[in-house]
Order: sequence, then C-alpha cells, then structure tokens
Amino acid sequence: MQLHNDVDALATRHDLIASASATLHASGESTSVTLAAIDRMNHGLGTDVELIPAWTSVTLAERGAGVASAPRIVVAPPTGIAINAVARLMRTIDKVGAGSASEADLAKALADAKKMRPANIWPFLLACATGSASLAVIFGAQDATAVGLAAGSAVLGGVARRALARLHVGPIGQVFTAAVIAGLIGGLAVHADLSSALRLIAVCPAMILVPGPHILNATLDLLNLRIPLGFARLGYAGLLLLSIGTGLAIGLAAFGTGLPPTPPGREVALGLDVLAAAIAAASYPVYFAMPLRLIWWPIVIGAVAHGLRWFVMNVWGWNIAVGALVACLFVGFALAPVARTKHMPFAGIGFAAVVSLVPGVYIFRTIDALGVLTFGGSASPSFGALTDGVTAVFIIMAMAAGLAIPMRFYELVRQRRTT
Repeated sequence: MQLHNDVDALATRHDLIASASATLHASGESTSVTLAAIDRMNHGLGTDVELIPAWTSVTLAERGAGVASAPRIVVAPPTGIAINAVARLMRTIDKVGAGSASEADLAKALADAKKMRPANIWPFLLACATGSASLAVIFGAQDATAVGLAAGSAVLGGVARRALARLHVGPIGQVFTAAVIAGLIGGLAVHADLSSALRLIAVCPAMILVPGPHILNATLDLLNLRIPLGFARLGYAGLLLLSIGTGLAIGLAAFGTGLPPTPPGREVALGLDVLAAAIAAASYPVYFAMPLRLIWWPIVIGAVAHGLRWFVMNVWGWNIAVGALVACLFVGFALAPVARTKHMPFAGIGFAAVVSLVPGVYIFRTIDALGVLTFGGSASPSFGALTDGVTAVFIIMAMAAGLAIPMRFYELVRQRRTT
C-alpha cells in the first residue's frame, strides 16, 4: 500500500514538472533556461527526469534504466511571449530548488501562471500607437500627420488582432490582417499625398508585428545545437514575416502603390533618436505582458543602445549591420543577467530593448518588390529587392549574434561554476 502511494506521489510530481515546463516553453522562455529549471525542480522535488523540447510539445521522461512510468507528452507550441507568467512560475521554481517552497507552492504558482492573460485592451492599444509612432520618428518622419496616421493605423491593427484572437484565429492570420490594414491606410495616405517616399505610415504599423523574440530563441537553440527546434522556430518566424510583408503589399497594391526599393534616407538628431527609441522600448513590454515595475530596464538599456548605434554609424562611419551588432552586444551583456535575476525570458526583454533596430522596412520592401516581379514588373525592382534582402539578412544576423553571444557566454560561466 505504501509503495502504491509513493508511486502515485511520484507520478503527480512528474505531471507537475511536465506542466510547468510546458508553460515555460509556450510562454517564450529559452530552451536552456527551461532545462535548467527542470534540474532545480528535480533537486527540490526528489525526482530524476529530463525534458525533450520540440516545436509542438515537450516530453518529460525518467532517467535511468528502470523507469517506472511512461513519458509525459504535453502540447506546448512556443508561439507566445508571456513574461508575467514566466516570472511568476520561475520565482517559485527557484524556491523549490533551494528547498524553501513545496510541491503545493509550485502547483499554486503554475495555476496562477496559467490564469495570467495578455495586457488589457487599452494599454495594449496605447502601446501599439506609441510603438508605431516612435518607430516613425526613428526612421525619419518629419510631420505630425505622418506620425499620427502611423499611430492610428497601428491601433486599428491592434483592435483587429484582439478581435481575431477572440475568434480563435491564430497569430499568422492576426498579423496578416493587421498588415493589410497598415497597407490600406498607407496606400490611402499616398493617394491623398500625405505620405513621403519612405512610406512610414504603412511600414511602421507593420514593424511592430515583427517576431523578434522567436528569431532570438531560434538563434539560441541553434547555438546549442538543438537543430530541429531552432529551425522550427525560424520557420515560424519566417511565416510570420512573410504574412506581414504579403499583407502590407496587398494593402498598398489596392491603391496602386508599393514600397520604393531605395528611398532616400533621413538623418535624425541624436536626442530625438534616443527619446523615440526609449518610447519604443517602453511599448513592446506591454505586448509581452511584462510586469510594469520592470519596464524601466529595456527603456534605459534600449535608449543607451540606440545612442551607441547612432554614434557608431555617424561618428565612426561604420555600416548599419555593424551598428546593430555593437548595440545588441551591449544590450545582451547588460540584460542577460537582469533576465535571469528577475525571472524574465531574455528573448522578450532583449528584443524590447532593440526593437528600433529591426530591419523590418528592408524585409517588407523585399517582399513587395518580389511581388511586383511575380506579376511581370520591370527589372529595376529586382536589384532593389536583392539589396534590401541582403541588408535585412545581415542586420538580422548581427542582431541575433549580438544578443545570443552574451546569453551563451553567461550560460557557459554558470556551467563552469556549477562544475
């Protein structure tokens, strides 16, 4: 009888660990941090299990030859970013590992984490407006009308996304619809002679949809040789980007316009550039449900990083990819320890700090130009599409490396300390 009770208790602990790891995996936590959390739960709960993460699920299996139970498979596609849920759960997992929290405490934290929801509609829509408007300023908007239209377009896109979420439409459909709205409003602005060649009224509301955290988590998985999961994350991010770019191109095409392949750039003053970057960094944590008391971290670090990028490009004369690399290295080394101590997914807080560096405009111009070629456009867009595409790839690679290298460095340091 006692043996039967012990087996039941162990099975309950295994179920609890499987559910907790699935919540972390689905809420944006990196795979390495999730695996480390499993080790702490093993230590605190007296279990000996390992986690096998995949794209659609996580599998929890007992170690050793004489396993007593079948593996637990929990469906958990890592398509969301919920910093509040991760923070709530990870605080208790740390206590469990230290022996200061019980199995019941972990079960309660898990239940609380599952109940947490995205930001309320009004803060979310405000963040959509400020995020899009600040990006418009960073990329060279010169009048209040353009900034206001970019903000309003993002708000309408945010309303559409929340409405579609209530109808159980997935993320790909949500971002596609929001991008179509951005393209329609941008095309209407061009038709009314309210938009410059930069097309910021169309581009900036679409840029707030870019799946940066998924690209970063994919890079971390690839650096740790989790090849299938890393490429699955990249594939998902690529589908989102393709949906955004296609929706934007369709909306613009409805008014007979598109994105010029090589529009003239505009220089933005350092003070205005840094201020706008700080506002953008304050907006993105709302999308990721970050606790308000922690938002100042990406704001301060993001503003400094953007100023550093401005200095590298305008004073030292380095190119945009090198500027992004330097800025992201600074952000990575500054925020990776913060993410760990504050129990936040590094992909969420790190991307919030560098969102203003994302080359969404190059990606969207590439997709738009390729669409023109598909329907028999002139040869000129092909060179512009190639140039923009290569530029976007180099910037994304620089950003991913700049954020991932510090994270990997701290992981290696922790591993050396534990051994």
